[in-house]
Amino acid sequence: MSRLIVVVIAGILVGGCTSDSDPTSAPSASEATSPTVSPPGPIRYQTSACPVADEAFCATANEVIEALQSADVGRLFALSHEDRLVCAELAVEYFPACETDDVLVGHALSGPDFLVEVVDEDGYRRRLEAITSDIDPSFSDDLGDGGVRVIGVGTCGPDVPGRRTYHLAWTAAVSEAGAPTVRFLGSFEFTFEDDWRIALWYLGPLEEWELEQPDPLELAFCEAGGTPWPA
Repeated sequence: MSRLIVVVIAGILVGGCTSDSDPTSAPSASEATSPTVSPPGPIRYQTSACPVADEAFCATANEVIEALQSADVGRLFALSHEDRLVCAELAVEYFPACETDDVLVGHALSGPDFLVEVVDEDGYRRRLEAITSDIDPSFSDDLGDGGVRVIGVGTCGPDVPGRRTYHLAWTAAVSEAGAPTVRFLGSFEFTFEDDWRIALWYLGPLEEWELEQPDPLELAFCEAGGTPWPA
């Protein structure tokens, strides 16, 4: 994946009154409580509606969507793969750990600054647990509720084995460590090694992505917004 990461990083940038003497009567209007409004259920996506003509990728991507929506960390972990990155083969300005290490082994994470952090299995699981538990479906803004919503699929690189990657771009509302809930933008980037698996994960507040691109919902992640995945 190392060469793919270098290429892709470079290219991408929510009744009536009652008598007091009747203990079984309904409460008055002033005493009645407002009904609890449940958060909306997850949006369902079908593999058959996937916007790219790669059945194997689409099947895996749909599994990832369902796992993210259900906060199934174990399934998300199984749909990812660890990588071994040789710093001499990388654009090291995007990999701060290359200042001290020659080889990076683990799971790659990035954000609006495009700096890549490589974490071990335990660290990756903790990140997955944190983000899935912090998603707030009850949030609402001009993009809709705060649940997981797929933006589209970005296709990067030529249709050549080992050089093609796909971005599954998505958005959700997140409250990190009790902070105010804000809209996040993220993408799982998939590479092919016997099967399509998550190789690199981008995530950050939408406002930070907007500092990097005028319209990240449309242009980021190899223009994923231009190839939407309809529900």
